[in-house]
Amino acid sequence: MMKTIKLIMTILAMAAVASCDFLEPESDNSRGQDVMDDPAYFCGPLNAAYDALPSMFNLNMDAMTDNAVVRNYSGNYYRAGIGNMSPNFNPLDCWNSCYSNIRLLNMFLNRMVLNDEHSYKTPIRFFAINNETDLENNLKMFWRLKGEAYALRAWYYFELLRNFAGEGADGQMLGVPLVGNKVLDQSQDLNIPRASLADCIKAIVDDCDSAVVVGKLPDLYLGTKDVVYNQSLSPHISGAAAKAIKAKALLLYASPAYNKSGETSRWEAAAKAAAAAVNAAGGINTKFFSMEEYYFSNINNTSITQDNVIFKGKWVIGNSSLESDNYPSAIYGSAVLNVSQNLVDAFTDAEGYPVSESSVYDSAKPFANRDARLDMYVGYDGGKIGTYAIDISEKGAEHYNPLNAASRSGYYLKKALRCNQVVCGPSNKKKGTSRACILIGLPELYLMYAEAANEAWGVNADPEGYGFTAQAALSRILLKDNKKGDLYLKNVIGADQDKFREYTRLQRRVELCFEGHYYYDLRRWYAGSDEWKSKLNVAVYGIMSEGGAYKTVEMEKRVFKAAYPPIPYAEVYNAGLVQNKGWNL
Repeated sequence: MMKTIKLIMTILAMAAVASCDFLEPESDNSRGQDVMDDPAYFCGPLNAAYDALPSMFNLNMDAMTDNAVVRNYSGNYYRAGIGNMSPNFNPLDCWNSCYSNIRLLNMFLNRMVLNDEHSYKTPIRFFAINNETDLENNLKMFWRLKGEAYALRAWYYFELLRNFAGEGADGQMLGVPLVGNKVLDQSQDLNIPRASLADCIKAIVDDCDSAVVVGKLPDLYLGTKDVVYNQSLSPHISGAAAKAIKAKALLLYASPAYNKSGETSRWEAAAKAAAAAVNAAGGINTKFFSMEEYYFSNINNTSITQDNVIFKGKWVIGNSSLESDNYPSAIYGSAVLNVSQNLVDAFTDAEGYPVSESSVYDSAKPFANRDARLDMYVGYDGGKIGTYAIDISEKGAEHYNPLNAASRSGYYLKKALRCNQVVCGPSNKKKGTSRACILIGLPELYLMYAEAANEAWGVNADPEGYGFTAQAALSRILLKDNKKGDLYLKNVIGADQDKFREYTRLQRRVELCFEGHYYYDLRRWYAGSDEWKSKLNVAVYGIMSEGGAYKTVEMEKRVFKAAYPPIPYAEVYNAGLVQNKGWNL
């Protein structure tokens, strides 16, 4: 912690009074002694913590798994995925940034104390107060903002856990240092040891509960009349998001890598938390947005109920960076990230049957009769990206040649790209889009419940009376884009708990690919077992077209020294933190 605090002290003084456009209104910086009476300045630390959320998916992160490769054999994710990850080199190192934001949120929470000397009770006026209704709204705003800070702090601690929690070299299951409500500075003892994973999970759960109970965050921001809770405020963190963060933390805690004794009670807690999040988002039958709506047209639409996008970062407008990075060169892209054959093989047929068990799959026509998401997420031979047809045949424009910037896997990325609208190329023809990083979406809520409820109670049990089961939750995902997508689930898997487990993992991989989940999922599922190397250190394949037939080719291997992620070397060296198993230098 010592190095972290020293690095961030200078920027936090500025961030504490900075305003961003996540929380309106902005204000100028020429104020005098009354600066803290301005809500924009007072909320500066909260604003800055919001502003630090990512605005776009970290697509290249999947190049650290067998979902994809980087075309040009370069970049930090490529280097980490082929064996170079270490305590000194980790492209997912968010230690400093997360603690910076936790410190900002603690600064804000320490300001948020009721003051009986004020007639309006709150530390500052959030509204002009002219009547009793204004007084009530002012107090509601106080509690809502406090709830948002609790939920955001829980998020940043969760980010730390999924990037650094693990079995320590001392054999203990450890989390990260907990700082409580303190705003630490260099005059204090900054050598705070790693807390137990259990204590870290409790801290996250407590913050999420406080966001809902103390902060009174609404499940969703609805309607137009309530000035504190109306749907125009949907970019703010909600009660549904707080409940989902709690579920994510408890799911991690229940997972095999962190629950080596297999305690069923942890799965039960995760299932209950996931069910609460599902219900907060409208329930098991909430209508899915289309892919276009989910990722683009509804992403910044504050005139609708945002019951699909539960929690997101700040949106950007007029953006074409993901398309420019990943379109084929013929349509002015760089084809940076190439989808693997490994991921393509994970897509089932249209009825949910794995291709190895399908009666309709034809290896000569491998893209026919497949899960509809394959065409939605992946550009394959004979398919299209927008109106551009992909041809990887020996005479085709996309046949791999190191000199032509074609995909080296034979596949292109479409997931999270607005292929029918975004135009790259000459500046006079460019057309961008609005987008945001969806941190938690409705499909993930259903997948979390399916996974946890199966482990806790089995495939079809509903002991808590929610009105839905693990199978029902997974079926919603399978039928979202395929009319008969759950036939394999019902006809083959049935009530088999083990088969359901593996199938749910498969569906998480497909549904959430390139959204920043699979790397973490692999670790929470397998890091605690002896088979971790066979699951993490795997060969990555692509295809080539030769003589009218497809040939599978090995492109590279994933290599990791250890299963749990490394603690940054500076924190081990300077603060004496226990390193995770397998990373001691």
